[in-house]
Amino acid sequence: MTISTRLANWASEISSAHTPKAREAAKQAILDVVGCMVAGAGDSGAAKVREAFKNMGVGYSVVCGSFRKAPAPYAALANGMAAHALDFDDTFMEAVTHASASLVPALFALGDELDVRGDTIIDAYIVGLEIHGALGLALNRSHYDQGWHSTATLGVIGTAAACARVMGLDQVRFAHALNLAFSSAAGTKVQFGSMAKPLHAGLAAKNAIEAAKLAAAGVEGRANAFEGPMGLMELYGGSNPPGWDAAFEKFGGKLAIERQGLTVKRFPCCAATHRAVDAVLDLMKKHGFEASNVEHVDTWLNAGHVKNLRYLSPETEFEARFSMQYCVAVALLSGTITLSDFTPIAVQRQEVKKLCKKISITPHEISGTGASEIGSIRSMVRIALKDGRILEGQSHTPKGDAANPLNNDEREAKFLDCCLGFLPHSHIDRLKTQIVSLDSAGSIRHCTRLLRFEAGADQGQRFEQRA
Repeated sequence: MTISTRLANWASEISSAHTPKAREAAKQAILDVVGCMVAGAGDSGAAKVREAFKNMGVGYSVVCGSFRKAPAPYAALANGMAAHALDFDDTFMEAVTHASASLVPALFALGDELDVRGDTIIDAYIVGLEIHGALGLALNRSHYDQGWHSTATLGVIGTAAACARVMGLDQVRFAHALNLAFSSAAGTKVQFGSMAKPLHAGLAAKNAIEAAKLAAAGVEGRANAFEGPMGLMELYGGSNPPGWDAAFEKFGGKLAIERQGLTVKRFPCCAATHRAVDAVLDLMKKHGFEASNVEHVDTWLNAGHVKNLRYLSPETEFEARFSMQYCVAVALLSGTITLSDFTPIAVQRQEVKKLCKKISITPHEISGTGASEIGSIRSMVRIALKDGRILEGQSHTPKGDAANPLNNDEREAKFLDCCLGFLPHSHIDRLKTQIVSLDSAGSIRHCTRLLRFEAGADQGQRFEQRA
């Protein structure tokens, strides 16, 4: 039996009677990424994507940040771009993907078109996340360290599984949806720090819908596309992939959304910065110093994380999200990192640039490489103060991880922060209510219609104005 067949058999046959814990976790993930989608819809890159397909037909699917509707694939493209535009959406460490930023835009767009129940969306999200995880366990961290952006490459396949689940494809066509999605698996980390990085999430969502629709119409791919010669593992696996046995070790047991969960971001920047920033803020709270007291900061991160944080002196808001120096400097100066810190004006602040020169980043080899990015991954910091004190700290699990979660008040505050300025309070409350009760919604359209508003376009100035 081929790999895609084994994945499809499980994904098409598993009962939709998921545990209350799994369903609640899915709704929390959906709420978080919808907030990020609303906030990101006003980003200039997201607006450019909406502009690009405005003459490509009309459809039934809501485009967040617009009053227009579009064919499902293009709505998913725009909404995926918006969801990931600010790098505030969750991460799924088992796959090393921004899973929700492709899953939810695809499911909302397809669900809009087909007018499915909210419960169907939750079920498909859980199933799709499991396929994200299976692929990640088989290929990562080797695949990711080779330079592939897993959100784009593995994410399109996992999200195609979610779409196939919504469409109720049989096992054969379900498998072909996965095989066809592989033909759209592209996107590398060279694009980090540009508009193309969040576009990867949108493309994964768009291509996933198209793969499921093509398979439903009878289009077929090679059955051994994943394990065959010149297939997924051979070309995308990197130097040391765990292998396909790792993908199936946990099938049939506790679902990924329960055993691994998702990491909800506390800060709107690359997840690789978060552990070190947490450690810096903990030291500030414990020892009561300010940025003006700092002589130098040394940080040590996983070698793969260091590769992602390539901008030592960022010049744009995109680059700043992938700069350890910038994120630590802002945290030292402000005691946190917010959406308003990623604008053209904010990035050029002289006090930030001056402090960036005092911050170093060095790879360590403590956690090794090979397996998917699950479990404890250490970041360490050492802060030299002008009074001669040397303070050291470390963080293994970022705030927001399933093992170190945000509480309900923190989650709700993030959702409100993302939506303010775009939606009135009453509208925000209705949107939240629709999502938290999604499993009882007769139609996903009750939720998606609340995403129709005019977002405009800027480079984050909207967040500066309300700061």
